[in-house]
Amino acid sequence: MEQATQGSYVGRAAPEFRLAAAQGGEVGPQDLRGKRVVLWFSKGLFCPFCRRAMAQLGMHYPDIQALDTEVLQVTHNTLDEARGYLKHYPIKMPYLCDAGRTAHDQYGVEQLGFNLGGNAASVAAVVVDLVTKGEKSPAPISYFQRYRGKDSEQAVFVLDREGIVRAEHRLGPNAPLPSAADLIRALQGL
Repeated sequence: MEQATQGSYVGRAAPEFRLAAAQGGEVGPQDLRGKRVVLWFSKGLFCPFCRRAMAQLGMHYPDIQALDTEVLQVTHNTLDEARGYLKHYPIKMPYLCDAGRTAHDQYGVEQLGFNLGGNAASVAAVVVDLVTKGEKSPAPISYFQRYRGKDSEQAVFVLDREGIVRAEHRLGPNAPLPSAADLIRALQGL
């Protein structure tokens, strides 16, 4: 698994935060000491690529949990948006709501400027899913309404049992996550 080096959190204690979970309560990485943690900063329910990654991780979630690991997905969504989505589409892993971007800022996950290409790719993905699979998983509110077209990078951090960042992946707005198999291999190495 590729590790970042320049401006990296690798080898450092993971910044602490607590956020409301769509499933109830508040959770932060410090609450999971003694377990490994995959901390995924995603674009959330607005992003069809993120919804696909959620489904992929969901399929492998039992395998990840079997490694005494928890996945925390941190998103821009409000708690009301996330709970509305959960009524129709269950999310297996804790879905943490960071609409104010506090945790995003702590981990240096930047909000980017307007991204016409990224927004067009997202629209195309939604259309392809609808036409080829009949899938319709609408965003809770328009991405443009929420962020006025701004985009956000994604990031994945792998924390060891003591809360130390052992791997870091900085990803473009629509870049794929490390595969579940890659994450499982990295977790087995901790």
